[in-house]
Order: sequence, then C-alpha cells, then structure tokens
Amino acid sequence: MIHATRPSHVLCLLAAAASCLAVAPAASAQLKPENVLVIYDSRISTSLTVAEYYAGSAAVPGGTGGRPGTRAGVRTVNLQTLGTTAQTSATIDRGAFNAQIRNPLRQWLTANDSAGTIRVLVTTKGLPHRIENVGSPSVGDTPAAAGDFYSNGNYNCAALDSELTLLWQNLETGETGGNVDSKLDGFVLNPYWKQTLPITGWLTTNRTAAKTLLTPATNPASNIGEMWSALVINPRLAATPAQLTPGDMYLVCRLDGNTVANVQAMLDRAAGTTGGASATVGAGIATNCNTAGFVLDESGSDGVQTALNGNANEYDNQTYDIVSNGDDYEQTRDQLITDRRFLSTNIKYDASSNAASFQVGALVSYGGQGRIIDTLAAPLPVILLAHYGANHLGTAPGDGISGSPNPRTTYASSFTYAPAAVFNSLESYNGRSFGGIGPGSVAQQQLADFLGAGGTFGIGNVYEPFTITIADNALIVRNFHTGNLTWAEAAYTAMPALSFQQLVIGDPLARITRNTEDRDGDTRVSIDDLFIWNASPIDINRTGGIGNDADRRFVEDAARATRDADMRGTQR
Repeated sequence: MIHATRPSHVLCLLAAAASCLAVAPAASAQLKPENVLVIYDSRISTSLTVAEYYAGSAAVPGGTGGRPGTRAGVRTVNLQTLGTTAQTSATIDRGAFNAQIRNPLRQWLTANDSAGTIRVLVTTKGLPHRIENVGSPSVGDTPAAAGDFYSNGNYNCAALDSELTLLWQNLETGETGGNVDSKLDGFVLNPYWKQTLPITGWLTTNRTAAKTLLTPATNPASNIGEMWSALVINPRLAATPAQLTPGDMYLVCRLDGNTVANVQAMLDRAAGTTGGASATVGAGIATNCNTAGFVLDESGSDGVQTALNGNANEYDNQTYDIVSNGDDYEQTRDQLITDRRFLSTNIKYDASSNAASFQVGALVSYGGQGRIIDTLAAPLPVILLAHYGANHLGTAPGDGISGSPNPRTTYASSFTYAPAAVFNSLESYNGRSFGGIGPGSVAQQQLADFLGAGGTFGIGNVYEPFTITIADNALIVRNFHTGNLTWAEAAYTAMPALSFQQLVIGDPLARITRNTEDRDGDTRVSIDDLFIWNASPIDINRTGGIGNDADRRFVEDAARATRDADMRGTQR
C-alpha cells in the first residue's frame, strides 16, 4: 500500500518548473543565539528539562540547576507564565492552539521583541505537535480520506510547528469546517523555499501585517483551496506589506524524541560537545568528507533526471510545477557527484525496487537480505538518510523469513550515523509518533526512532502530506551538507509548503564544518583557514592538481558564513 501519494487528480500533471523569489539585501547577519526563542512549559517536566539542557539553567528557572546550556544565550518563554492552560496532549484542536499557544506568544513577542530580532522559534518535548482538522479531527491519519478533503479544499490539519511559522496570520478567519471557507484549507507557499542566503537577509518590518493570500496559477491550475500564495511576484521591486517574504515568517524547530536522553544526546551531537556543554561560538559539527555516506534509496525509477511527473512510480517527482525543484533523488545524487567534496563511492543511490535494492546498514540483519551498504567491521557513517522506506515498491528484506524485523519500520536503526546525520524519508507519517502516540495505523519508519539510533536532524510529516509537499533532499544538501547555512535555514529552504504537515527536528543553530575547508582542524572555518590554504593550496574538489581558485572559493565562502555579517560575494 502506497501512502506517500497525492490526490489522484494531481498525478497526471505535466508542467515546467517555476518559482517566485523575494527581495534580499546584499548583506545579512548570521543567525545567533539571541535570534532564537525557546518555548517551554514548566508544568510539563520533559519540556522543562529539554529547555534547560538547551538554553541553560540561568534562562530556565525551576530545573535541576547548573546546566550551561548547549546554546547559551538563546531566549526563552515559559507558557506557564502567560496565563495558559498546560497542553499535554500530542494532538490538540484549533481552538486550543489559538488560545493557549499562538495568541499568548503573540502577546509576549509584542511586549518583548518589538524590533523583530527573533527569527527562530523552538518547541520542546512534551508540547503538542499536531493540530486536528476542523470538524473532522482524524481525517489526516487516513490517506484516502485526506486526499478527498484536500481535493475539496477542506484539509486544515497541520503540524503545530508549521502553523507557528506564520504566527501573525489569522488563517482561520471564516473556518467552520466547510470547503474553502478559510486560508487554513490547503497550504501556503513558502517564500524561503529554494533561497540560498541566511534568513536575516530579509527585514521583519511587515511581519505582523495581514497578507493577501490568493490561489496561485499553476500549469494546469490547481483547485481553489489547495494552496495559497502572497509571494513577491517581481523580485526587482520591494515587497508590499500584504505580500509574503522570508522576513514575515519564523523558522520553527522542535527538540523532541522518544526520551529526554535521546534529545540531550541529539543536542550534544549538534553542538559538537558532550554532557550538555556549551557550543563554541562559530564552531560547527566536524564532518569528514572522506568517510561520510549518503543513502538515496529510490524505487521504481529510471535512474536519470526526468521531466516533471514523467514516471508515476517516482514519488520524488510527482507534483505541481509551482512546488517542484526537480527529480529529487537523482538530482541530489548528481549534485553531490558534481560537487566532488564528498567521495562519490560513498554516495549510495539505488533506483530499483524489491528486496535486493532496499538499502540497509549492517547493524540490523534482515535474514542477510537487502542492499547492505557497509559491514560491522567497516561501517559507513551516514550523513543523509533519504529513503522510500515503507513506500519502496515490491518485496523488502526479510519478507517471509522467520524472526526478521520489518525493515519498513526499522531500517533507520540499521545504519551507523555521522554526527550531522539528517533523516528525510518519503513516508506520510514518519513524524507522527512524538508525544507517545505511536505511528498510527500506517506502519512506517519514525523520525523519533532515527534520533534514538544516533541521528541528529530530520524533517517529518505528522499527517498525510502528499508528495507535493515533501522536503527536497537536493536543497538540504546544497545549503547544509555542501553549503554554509544553519540547520534551521537549510531545512526551510527545502520545504515548499507552510501551514501544513511538516515539522523540523534538531538544533536550529547547528551547522556543518567540513574537513575539506577546516584546514586547522578546530571545527571553525575562519580567515586562519584561508591563510593556511593560500600558503599551501590543496585540491578540495578532487579535480586533480594542487588546488585552484574553485578550491580557494570553498574555503572563502565557509569563512564568510561564520562571520556576523556577510561580505559581498557568492550566494551560499
């Protein structure tokens, strides 16, 4: 049964890619701790503990005390102090979200962030992560029903985190549970999708202004209520208050997992520390380009970049033109091969179906079956796990073998992970199980289990998202693995939709430091590394020779990214 599908009326579309870009100034400051607001509730023990571990005891009263915070300097807000009722259920209704979370946060931000310096909101374990569909609470948990509601313009269940991205917009106005009666129905096009600059490149001047959301033109046209847009149409002109730019949204990340210990370990990996120590300013996650591996497990594919909707089996390429970035798995593979900094032999792409092409690691045995990418003696540390998972066509490893685990729900536990490992599977409910509610009736790999197995970052779906809104691996790789954006920025540049089903897990301030650019090995690329490279040029992109201007530019761009403000130069 394939669950990561779209409504049937979308499957036959043929269109050319298109996008609308917003205006960005030439220089922009990098995200810093003071740009981050951690949201917690001291009445919920797990929320309090996670907030304290991340922000430090000085910023989170009532905890165990003595915690420095893995990201000392981030700001915090305690929902308990805002006159709210504690929300302890994983799934809540729209009224509870508005009254107990959104509106109190608006009031706090009005009083405490009039300058609009907060760009990132962080939710914590124990807080709800799902909002029910108005009038039909459980519709998003059933793929067929979700498709019907979406096609009719009445699909408004969402990830709570995704709704917080547009915190200042009253999308629910007019919503009574009917078709196309509010802008909650469907999703809003993400103005930061496909961008390459830090989020601070856009002003927050018009953040609280109401946006004029309209049905965008696609080829062919989408139904009214499926998606909404208020994007800047002409990137040469300044945005009006009613248009939507990246400056009008928040990047929202969640610190969550199966256990508090899992979350704490995840934060240590993201900070490059142990035991909750504070991250070094400007340092990133040490990443060895000679050993890190990429798993790109497709299924039913022809293995080449093809036209939009060119193959019905390729769920990474089934979408509308306006939310298409290309044939994602093949594009990601080719992008890494062209970049050359990561070893091509460690890029594990497979286009085929059935058990022999279902990629797994050596840590879990499925009766000896599957495409096993490493061995226990020579593990391959995976830094991106992009997998069709339960939607992998045909048989799976261990099918019919007594005692074999089900790889469709456990494959993430079979791999060894690099410290900066990212999970982005093509499965509809991989982000459902947070809050202890489990995977539901559709058996798929859970992002929470990936984190428990040693993963650090991920993008998951809390309800049926359809293939039109799945995050693009190619954009994650471009801006995080081979680029210089923080995790929060890279994740949101990869997602075409807001006010929908996706949530982002992980430390928003984390970034990668590749050994190819980090010439002095201090996990922080600076002018010192550029001096070292100039004194002794090396071939970073493996093209042969002693190093050229292209190699130097890798170091220069990475050094720019650690500065408080960008210099003019190549967009990252």
